[in-house]
Amino acid sequence: MQKESKIVIDNLDQIVNLFGKFDENIKIIEQCFNVFIVNRDNEIKITGLGQVDLATKVVLKLLDIAKRNEIITKQTVNYIISLVLEDCEEKIENILDDVIITTAKGKPVKCKTLGQKSYIESIRKNEIVFGIGPAGTGKTYLAIAMAVKFLRDKKVSRIVLTRPAVEAGERLGFCQAIYKKKLTLI
Repeated sequence: MQKESKIVIDNLDQIVNLFGKFDENIKIIEQCFNVFIVNRDNEIKITGLGQVDLATKVVLKLLDIAKRNEIITKQTVNYIISLVLEDCEEKIENILDDVIITTAKGKPVKCKTLGQKSYIESIRKNEIVFGIGPAGTGKTYLAIAMAVKFLRDKKVSRIVLTRPAVEAGERLGFCQAIYKKKLTLI
């Protein structure tokens, strides 16, 4: 039996953000839950023989993100889907509300995953934290953001950036870029 769900949206920009370029975000949801998602005027209709209820939860959570004027990416869609499948979608509110620091241009620096949120909480509670994990997961970026926050809040008087003295056979990413920048300024 085919199920159906309807969501009414007032803001067209939120719908555009939700659907993504060439509807790439919606296609991910459709494939994952075996549903069809159609937008007509200010209404999103979710139909199909698949998991319409779960797809609706994903769309509603993504709309919450769009209402905060945050860009929805494929990574965001996949992460929200995984949270809904684990029945942990309410935890996304904790991540979205926690702004670590605002950049000089006014952009907020936030956690994107529960793991990053846990990492930031560890940095807030402990004097020394070791961040171990795959490249590109935000360990250095978030550590630097917290260091700048602590400096602005006068919890620390200076930030010391270091890198290994011996090359490890790989580029050292963010810290190396800052280190080189600092050398050129001297």
